[in-house]
Amino acid sequence: MKNFVVNLDRQPEKFERFLKRNEGCGIAFERFPAVDGLKLTDEEVMAMGIVAPGSRFAPGAVGGTASMSRIWKMVAEQDQPALVFEDDCTIRHDILARLKTLLPSLGDWDILVLGCNIDSVLDIELAPGMKSMMVFRPQRPDDVSDAAFQRATSQVAAFRLNCCFGPGGYVLSPAGARRMYPYWLPMDNRLVTIEALGNRAMTTYGADMMGNSIYRFVKAYTCLAPLVVPRNDNATSTTQSHIPSAARVWG
Repeated sequence: MKNFVVNLDRQPEKFERFLKRNEGCGIAFERFPAVDGLKLTDEEVMAMGIVAPGSRFAPGAVGGTASMSRIWKMVAEQDQPALVFEDDCTIRHDILARLKTLLPSLGDWDILVLGCNIDSVLDIELAPGMKSMMVFRPQRPDDVSDAAFQRATSQVAAFRLNCCFGPGGYVLSPAGARRMYPYWLPMDNRLVTIEALGNRAMTTYGADMMGNSIYRFVKAYTCLAPLVVPRNDNATSTTQSHIPSAARVWG
């Protein structure tokens, strides 16, 4: 299965740290040069069709979505599923063995989220009409927790996904790329109600909130226990979709 590690050309050190941190996974990682949102013009963004005119997004969030758009188009055109990783994530060493069992069990599927930010909530469907909403500890991974996570051998199951924040890695099917693309893009600042946060209505400032607006309507799944954990360090984030003041109007 092809894989993409999304990494900016101006941050080669992040890719090197990613390779060192995840060298025990048995994957021949392929770097995907990320689109740098700081270099995009209004005309380029509108031509790509990734942001609705008049919407507010941080340049980093737009660049990340442009990278996602290119990968999704390749997956659809090549008709092969692919692994997609953020360059700050930590991956369990048994990921390939787990996916070998998990993916065939899903039948027809669009996306399998391998893990998300652990400083927020996860909402999954246990059975029709039965949900589970959860938080995680610790909320911020470090070298010690990452090492323990990578060596973990706990069981992994796939559940229908309702809501998550900051997917650090996922598997995308060709059908999913084709099916979800027109619902996901162009991004706009729609309000999304997050039941796991007390039915809080949140404005969309990044791709993960666009996902939260459609997961329940497509064949989206997530892993529990996770197979990927992002570092989610806001100090080094290049998307800044979590900071509304970093946003600008496009188009």
